[in-house]
Amino acid sequence: MEEIFDQLLAASKEIYRLIHLPMDESFYEYQGFGAGGDRSSKIDLVAEEIFIQHLSSYGEIHSEESGVSGAGEMKIILDPIDGSDNLLSRFPYFGSSVAFIKDGKTLLSFIVNLANGDFFIKYDGLYKKGSLLHEGLKDVRINHHAKVGVFEKAYANPHIVSGLKELGLKFRSPGAVALSLSYARYLKFVLFVGELRSYDVIAGLHQCEGLHLYQASDLIIVAKEREIFDNIKKVVLKGEDGYQ
Repeated sequence: MEEIFDQLLAASKEIYRLIHLPMDESFYEYQGFGAGGDRSSKIDLVAEEIFIQHLSSYGEIHSEESGVSGAGEMKIILDPIDGSDNLLSRFPYFGSSVAFIKDGKTLLSFIVNLANGDFFIKYDGLYKKGSLLHEGLKDVRINHHAKVGVFEKAYANPHIVSGLKELGLKFRSPGAVALSLSYARYLKFVLFVGELRSYDVIAGLHQCEGLHLYQASDLIIVAKEREIFDNIKKVVLKGEDGYQ
């Protein structure tokens, strides 16, 4: 796993440099639709190719952009650019997520914030935070001073927004769900309501193990504190179709 970790870091550093050079104008161009159903920009495809070059020897890659490539016992779930609309808008909240799965179990997850260099790595009992910009790893610890949560897709769920407001819960909606899940221990909560795709959530859910977590077909609620978790769950599930 350490060798895989080294390859993940090398790929991420290469992509980070491309994005911050500044980014080539051609990277903004759309190149059709990816396997996940979203439009793929050139930077999505370039980032994907870099990860494939570094990871293809470790298993079968399932990428949001090009679908399945390679072969092996390990399944690698890849989102080359999580929050690509943010990247194309130069809004600094975007990254990459990778999960390694064998026999239905996630063995390793890696999520990197390509805007500021943060990354989170979890495997074999190790769960650490580091940076692409300097050496060293730190433990991922609970932040007991969090003031805000994250509600991804808040714009599509105004009734839930109203409920959170009644609870006095402040939130942001930055638009990169894997990245938001990786920061769950630092935030008050993470809430996502919408279509769940493996590319978006598998790595993030692996890193949320040990927190209060509720998952349905189109819903994720994560929180450190039981009371906040229960209150959000009541708001989200209250009388909504599909959440009985």
